[in-house]
Amino acid sequence: MINDENHARLFAPSETVESAAWRAELRNDELSDITFNGIPVLRAIRAVVRDQDWRTLVPTVGRVAHHADGATTLLLDVDFAGFGSSYTGELAIHFTKDSVKVTFDGVAPAAFRSNRIGLVVLHRPDDAGRAVTIGSPGGAGTPSFFPMDISPHQPFLDVSSMEWECDGTRFRLDFHGDVFETEDQRNWTDASFKTYSTPLSKPFPVGVSAGDRVHQSVLLTATPLTTAPTPRQPERVLTVLDGGAARVPALSVSATSASATASKIQCEPIPGLDALLLELAPGPDTARKVRRAAEEAADLDVPLDVRLSVDSPDRIGELLELLPLDNVMRLAVFDAFSHVTEPALWAVLKNEARQRGFTGALLAGARSHFTELNRNADRLPSDADAVTFSITPQMHATEVPHVVETLPMQRLVALNALRIGSGRPLHLGPVTLKARFNAVATEGDDAAAEAMATDPLQPETFTAAWLLGSIAALSVPGVESVSYFEATGPRGIRGSGGLTPAGEMLAAVAALRGCEVLDVAGEVPGVVLYPVRDGGTTVLFAANLTAKPLSVVVRLPGGDSTNLGLEPWAAVVRGVD
Repeated sequence: MINDENHARLFAPSETVESAAWRAELRNDELSDITFNGIPVLRAIRAVVRDQDWRTLVPTVGRVAHHADGATTLLLDVDFAGFGSSYTGELAIHFTKDSVKVTFDGVAPAAFRSNRIGLVVLHRPDDAGRAVTIGSPGGAGTPSFFPMDISPHQPFLDVSSMEWECDGTRFRLDFHGDVFETEDQRNWTDASFKTYSTPLSKPFPVGVSAGDRVHQSVLLTATPLTTAPTPRQPERVLTVLDGGAARVPALSVSATSASATASKIQCEPIPGLDALLLELAPGPDTARKVRRAAEEAADLDVPLDVRLSVDSPDRIGELLELLPLDNVMRLAVFDAFSHVTEPALWAVLKNEARQRGFTGALLAGARSHFTELNRNADRLPSDADAVTFSITPQMHATEVPHVVETLPMQRLVALNALRIGSGRPLHLGPVTLKARFNAVATEGDDAAAEAMATDPLQPETFTAAWLLGSIAALSVPGVESVSYFEATGPRGIRGSGGLTPAGEMLAAVAALRGCEVLDVAGEVPGVVLYPVRDGGTTVLFAANLTAKPLSVVVRLPGGDSTNLGLEPWAAVVRGVD
């Protein structure tokens, strides 16, 4: 039974807004999925308020007023709150025949420190490679392109306008109230490029006094150049092909965190499970943490995969001294502040591991997001056995549609990491619903973030469906292992009542480690299909990542078909001959 809080997130109401040729979804404060004559234009426009540690204040819409007199206008009262700060504002959304204008008027009821306040535009990820002309505040236009590879830094700076063409229509964005720039949010597995203000070249955080105001607007215009295309209705059919290049990667889990319930939940072996990932930093309870992880690994009958986080090379040796290295299969080290494998740390890890007779794999990369790996690609040790980084879908937004949309981006970051690592294998993780720590905090600390790292959705069927989508996205040649969630507890795959739905899904896939993943032709929005060949049997894993029941016809390699009925936010496993 889904509790009220989770039900509100999973089945959050949305309102379809249609005006002339425009169509969009209003989801709380966000104008989402904006189309013109059926042409997808923007992922979203919304206002954001970020505190001094880049944490997003949660928006609550108190009033939505509609006006329609030859045009459509929506007026939204929005209150932002969280982390001891608050803000209030009004969003005005005005549709005409050929334009959408979004205006934000905001005011601070009390003083706080902030890194960003204002409108952001989320461009679609399939804009990658699209030609765009960037207008500057001085009036000049510069031809450019949305990047194909994930850009480590802002592809567009000093933006006052953007102009591009898509499916016979010219679109233009004009920004007012500040200077804007664009970043590639695919770095964090967000399904978007984001144009925002204020430029990061300006100092932050800044003090916001009570009564300080912000006024910004974004104007989107459309000019048809040809007759609008007729939208095609997609078939609800997926075809499983007879072969594929990918294999089911090795799956693992992380050691139960110190903040989990004090009463130990007994682990049981999961056939095919690869390892127990242990993140280790110097501290007063480090030895106890190692002992507890060793016990969990013994219960699961797997070795340890250890990721060290240190503030000095001198700490590496003392951490290795605590580890049962004969039961450690992989080692990595990261700087506690930059979150990446610094050259000095790498040299010490290699030397210390060699002196202790360690024979496993030595990994390098980032303990945080792909972002830090991408921005430090030129410093990645060339002699690392493999590359690693972590994934969380809630860096910028916590709404369920945003969490779901990160899934195809996970494949994209994996492919980019394989490019950066010159084809060296990837060992990804931890993969968690919420961030384990705040990698971009300017004034906060890891302890404050750690306290908020548990997502109430963890025990829901949604998490099993999302997990399957992630495994499917990361099943690409070169991804050797992926670590999901924790062994037990509120962030784990097992609770006091046994395996969670996500735990059951992970166990089912782990048992097929190394089996061939068959390719799939076709696409049904919201459906994940993950067919695995296990000897003479094809195992169909499927998930519905929407709030509505879905049915899909699956055509099998031998010519037979099967119908799959999928409940909202749920996953199924079916074996077929």
